[in-house]
Amino acid sequence: MAFFSFLFILFVFMAIVKNVNKKLNNPEDTSFDSMDRADGDVKDNEDADGFPPIEPSEPYQRRYEEAKNPDPVFEEEPFENESSFQEPAAQETVEQEPVEQPVKPKPAPAAPNADRLFGLIGKPLAHSTSMVRFNNLFREQHINACYRNFELDDIEQVRDLVDNNPNLCGFNVTIPFKQDIIPYLTRLDETAQAIGAVNTVKVVHKESGTELIGYNTDWIGFTVSFKELLEGHSKALILGTGGVSKAVKYALDKLGIENRFVSRNSTFDIMGYYELSPSVIDEYDIIVNCTPMGMWPQTNQCPDIPYTFLSERHVLLDVIANPDETLFMKKGREHGATVKGGKDMLEQQAVAAWDIWNSIEI
Repeated sequence: MAFFSFLFILFVFMAIVKNVNKKLNNPEDTSFDSMDRADGDVKDNEDADGFPPIEPSEPYQRRYEEAKNPDPVFEEEPFENESSFQEPAAQETVEQEPVEQPVKPKPAPAAPNADRLFGLIGKPLAHSTSMVRFNNLFREQHINACYRNFELDDIEQVRDLVDNNPNLCGFNVTIPFKQDIIPYLTRLDETAQAIGAVNTVKVVHKESGTELIGYNTDWIGFTVSFKELLEGHSKALILGTGGVSKAVKYALDKLGIENRFVSRNSTFDIMGYYELSPSVIDEYDIIVNCTPMGMWPQTNQCPDIPYTFLSERHVLLDVIANPDETLFMKKGREHGATVKGGKDMLEQQAVAAWDIWNSIEI
């Protein structure tokens, strides 16, 4: 009996060995279904070397897909192993209509050997049209003079400017030096002293030395340019607290118009922009922008005031001369307000400065 049991076990063992060898020699054989299913799961995910591929992880998965199908509009920086990917397709050039931008002022030709030199100090100066205006004036009236821009990194450089230009007869002052210039002056005109800011300097050369006398013509330009629009209005908000805002306050005080400063840094006397509620905007029907927000080339900027509270009762004035219409003015016009920019103000203050350089006796 034991002998027959041994023969049966041997027969089964040989059958198993035979089927295993057959499976190894013929992978397509479908015997032993359970083994085939397990084996098939591996084969579906194996590459030619018999190892399952490693899928790229995020964010490399996204870059991998983009490398295979490059987007003609947006390109990521190249994947580290670029050789394994398809070369990105050439981008198609699409012609777009040019966007109209404010034109940068072009300097007018100046007399190369002018007897008298005038100029403008500040930084930046690319927006200024003063050089163009004055040199055109000199050429048209046959005046042997020249007007130049002097962009200073520091107000201390004004000393070298005066020392190195013995024919310098006067200069205008713009941001950010309208208050910083005062300690470098010999004396101040009464109005400039009251305002606390200077935009015009007369240079007087004497045997005893050179004198620098400070004046302010911004308030004159503001009054002449905007007085007519201010009639019938009684309260004004002055945006900004720099040199030109002080001249505007002086002019409004002279006109009998109550006013308050508005700034990002509020104090007891200065309102914050966050305080401009509907009731405040309704109370103050004049708003004057004395900040550089919106000045060329940053023409897409404007002061952060609640424009939706404006109405046809309001007057919005901008001391910026370039561009002709700032975003501040455009937003005001959209809500019915009367608006005016600083181009005329600039011309009027320049006339006053020229009068100082030529007519006022020291």
